[in-house]
Amino acid sequence: MKRSIVFCSLIAVMALVILSGCDRFMKVVSVKTLQYSNLGATSVTLKGQIVSDAGSELDERGFFYSTSKNLANHEEVKCGPGRKGDFQASISGLLPNTKYYYQAYAKGDDDLDVGDIMEFVTFDLEITVETMQPEVASPENVTFKGSYVNNENFDIEKVGFQYSRFGDYSNSSIIYSTSTASPFSAVVSLAPSTTYYCRAFIQAQDSTIVLYGESKAFATTEFEAPVVTTLEAENVTSTSARLKAQITANGNNINNKGFYWSTTSDFTPATTNQDWSGGAGSAASAYEIPANNLTPSTTYYYKACVQYTKAGVDQEVYGEVRSFTTAAAK
Repeated sequence: MKRSIVFCSLIAVMALVILSGCDRFMKVVSVKTLQYSNLGATSVTLKGQIVSDAGSELDERGFFYSTSKNLANHEEVKCGPGRKGDFQASISGLLPNTKYYYQAYAKGDDDLDVGDIMEFVTFDLEITVETMQPEVASPENVTFKGSYVNNENFDIEKVGFQYSRFGDYSNSSIIYSTSTASPFSAVVSLAPSTTYYCRAFIQAQDSTIVLYGESKAFATTEFEAPVVTTLEAENVTSTSARLKAQITANGNNINNKGFYWSTTSDFTPATTNQDWSGGAGSAASAYEIPANNLTPSTTYYYKACVQYTKAGVDQEVYGEVRSFTTAAAK
């Protein structure tokens, strides 16, 4: 009888040891991955549920997500500590029209549990960018143009253009438009007689979204200096005359228009006058200015002149030299 009691006691003790040992390997935390919500082109709300928290607050809850089915190189979003029940996290900056995989996780003490892997596909992005054909007035005056349609109502932070001599946009440059409204444009100075590629782009949502329009190829022209023609003077009196000229800008930005006049044909500084009141601009136009305080019965030589900028350097170009003679004093 005593042997039976001792044997039963040993069995009970062994059972307790086995149960105690098993308890150390039993999961005390259990989490479930739930169906997502609020799916968009670049954002989604992930949802999970703590099924069991082992009676105490868990250290961490969150989600793993990736474009890889096995969640390799996954991203992680944390939801902080919590107890049994549902939890969720909103993520942004996703790629449009892309399949993602995700799973909920929970950590408690030394225990980590993950839910099933689920998936979603982001929507197509309802925002488009268009690159228009560049306008080449001259190598120093190329206008890029672009536009966009923003049906997502994203916060458009910057718009601009990427351009390069290479179709793969290696060694490219960026120029931003001064306005983020659509349409938008920017003016650049490029090398003459060269093929370039450009494409419009927009940056949105804290620069997490960068979208490009299609690439456009174009060639800059040979450089052409402005052409200025000195015209015949009019209204010549004994002390004044009206000097006239015609200018063709050839796409250059004209800084100043004016005349030099002198009593010598070589325009020596001591005898030369100048006046730059003809104005500025890039359009073909005629201009004229008065020459006053002239000496009666004197021959004057004059030539039209314009100032423009080429490759960042101010230049001057002249019309032909003409002459007139003032009337005799009365």
